Amino acid sequence: MKGDLLNSDTIIAPITSLNGGSVHVVRISGKNAIPFTNRYFSKDISESPGNRFFYGQLVNEQNKHLDDVVVYVYRKPHSYTGEDVVEISCHANILITEKILGLFIRQGCRYAEPGEFTKRAFLNGKIDLVQAESVAALIAAKSDQALENALNQLEGQFSKELKGIRENIIKVLSLLELNLDFAEEDIEVIDDSEILRLLKTTEKKVSEFLKSYSKGRLLQNGVKVLITGKPNVGKSSLMNTLLEKDRVLVSEIPGTTRDVIHDEIYLDNILVKFLDTAGIRYSGDYLEQEGVKRAKKLYKEADIILMVFDVSEPFTEEDQYLLQIAKQYSGKIIFVGNKIDLGKSPQNAEVVDHNWVEISAKKKKNIAKIKEAIKRKIHLTSKNELFINNERQYKKLKEIKKAVKNARKALKEQIGHEFVSMELRQVIDILSELTGEVTNEDILNNIFSQFCIGK
Repeated sequence: MKGDLLNSDTIIAPITSLNGGSVHVVRISGKNAIPFTNRYFSKDISESPGNRFFYGQLVNEQNKHLDDVVVYVYRKPHSYTGEDVVEISCHANILITEKILGLFIRQGCRYAEPGEFTKRAFLNGKIDLVQAESVAALIAAKSDQALENALNQLEGQFSKELKGIRENIIKVLSLLELNLDFAEEDIEVIDDSEILRLLKTTEKKVSEFLKSYSKGRLLQNGVKVLITGKPNVGKSSLMNTLLEKDRVLVSEIPGTTRDVIHDEIYLDNILVKFLDTAGIRYSGDYLEQEGVKRAKKLYKEADIILMVFDVSEPFTEEDQYLLQIAKQYSGKIIFVGNKIDLGKSPQNAEVVDHNWVEISAKKKKNIAKIKEAIKRKIHLTSKNELFINNERQYKKLKEIKKAVKNARKALKEQIGHEFVSMELRQVIDILSELTGEVTNEDILNNIFSQFCIGK
């Protein structure tokens, strides 16, 4: 199946950034990688056994010197793609790199599509589909834990877990088939309680991965923290203080911020994206109303909401309105009482309790407490815990959990072992789709199109 999807042509692309640096690296993969390079390189690499560096000159068709380069030769299957591969390191000048690319394309190479080197690694059996997806996750990781998790997946740890689930399901299927074979002789190879135990173990493992998805997404993509409140409560001052720089215009005039402004910092090596919004209030101003609409939309999209109030003044109708809104998002709200340097209004005592973080953004007081509150909301996973952050994998695991639950239900209700077997065969099929043992070109194209060129 995989072989049918594999192109036989030779592909080329830069695998390093073309912006800055001192060296550019161009990768060529396919059956003509070595012959094409040998044609225009000053050293003979045609008989190289692989895993060898060569230093020499690269010339064009007119024997004009293009650059002094370092060539590294890989022989299949001992390369990233599983094919013959040549990597050319040249000086980091875009003109030189373009001339090298042009030379090889004129010889018959094709410019690689996004993710095509990794796609070939998958199709040639070097990695499975889960490992292939971890390459993109590795490049995009926005935290130390996401980086470590992607490396663990690339090394095959998640694939090993899936293999264990598969083996467990196959064991259950085998026992069910034996029970069906001996049903007429009234011999029970294994009782249903043992099968239920095995299925429960499988469902628990799948549920653990599903539960890790939301936190995994935060660790992979960064945490969106929305700073909101009515006008002039100090949202912009708070954002500037959190960022430790003047990023947002601060004014005594209410409603100065009329758009969504964002910036980023790292907390414990996790990317945190702060968004400062227009103040929430009743207003006839069209621009401000549009800003408020966008702010409400961001409430749903945000991972954490810092809802800021001026506790030096008695709460107004607008404050009460915000407190009502907060009830809809209670799981991700952090209440912030600002301007404590001006004193605290006793009229707010019933509302402002120990769950609030009381600060002075202007005086930079208790800012560390907000950062700690954010970290508690993120609720980091254990350093060694394997988690998922890939939507395709999440959806497939949900399908697996549903099928396993259906199998358990059929077993408990004694509908018949053949119906249990039917559900479990579906689990095997889904696992095969998850790891890429069974797939189609459209699915692969969709996955690898999200990679960048050269990966």
